[in-house]
Amino acid sequence: MFNQWEDMAPMPTAVLHPAVAACDQRIYVFGGEDAMQNPVRLIQVYHISRNLWSRLETRTVKNVCAPAAVIEDKIYIIGGYTRRMIAYDTKANKFVKCENLKVRRMHHSATVINNKLYVTGGRILNSHDVIEDSDCFECYDPKTDIWTSKGSLPYKLFDHGSLPLVCVSNRPNPP
Repeated sequence: MFNQWEDMAPMPTAVLHPAVAACDQRIYVFGGEDAMQNPVRLIQVYHISRNLWSRLETRTVKNVCAPAAVIEDKIYIIGGYTRRMIAYDTKANKFVKCENLKVRRMHHSATVINNKLYVTGGRILNSHDVIEDSDCFECYDPKTDIWTSKGSLPYKLFDHGSLPLVCVSNRPNPP
């Protein structure tokens, strides 16, 4: 079926600003908030081939406005009004604690290149608990569990997306 929309099973619990990632023919929806801005402590999983949702209540999930990114069998949930980063192991069905972000961060973006996680922009809470737009550019290496600053972006960004770009050249020594 191409070039047309198809109705799918409705998501069990509507949420705003969840962390979302796809892995192994499933779409994972972590946390978010309800219409009254209360945190939703759920993992909702859509099984693509079966057109079926499953839900798991968990106290571990408490993110709002956080991105999620996949490296191998783990889904990393980065910040979301917190410094905390956790990884959900999709094979073992458990969470793994990771090195925290340096500041509380939300509305940022994340992507994966060469099994490293790159996080850009967002909003941070400064030392006076005031929300500021951010030009931060950081990299997380899951092998070492270490965050590294990659400098500043040319502009402050929030509520943006990111994706890896790959340069392919037929020249013998591309730049």
